[in-house]
Amino acid sequence: MRTERWKAPAVFLFLCFFLSGAVLSPLAAEGLDVIVSGSWRFPLRASFWSSSDPSMQSMPGSAALSVVNAGNTREQWGIEVKIQGSPLPEGVKLWVRRSGSGHGAGWIRNGLGFVPVGESPVLLFSGTGDRMQVPLQLKIGGITPRTPGATIRTSLIFTVVRTR
Repeated sequence: MRTERWKAPAVFLFLCFFLSGAVLSPLAAEGLDVIVSGSWRFPLRASFWSSSDPSMQSMPGSAALSVVNAGNTREQWGIEVKIQGSPLPEGVKLWVRRSGSGHGAGWIRNGLGFVPVGESPVLLFSGTGDRMQVPLQLKIGGITPRTPGATIRTSLIFTVVRTR
């Protein structure tokens, strides 16, 4: 079954261009910028197909997010994330989490557990001040030998919003 062996990497090709910067919306925090850098890398485990719930996790910190230009370190902000573009194949699910705190002034909280990502924005984590190089990790699940192999053009959109 050579095609099944290569199907998982084919589904993940879309992750090569998965990063996107801040998107301004009516809720976006003026003056704050989001910078996402790095790339998602998914090591393929030998036990992937034999697992009862096949999923893959990226290397922690292979991509990082920075919130800059906060100015007043007491001003609270949050990072929202959503998927935009082509839908994922049926049954495939995506989660994201922060795997560390990065560095900078202020504080950061929440987001250490995997948060499911869909087409509606979800709060990933919150903080104050400038925070640089907050490491991110992705998890993808729901892939089976019956999942069609395809290149999916979709993006993760990270938006910084003011919170109270």
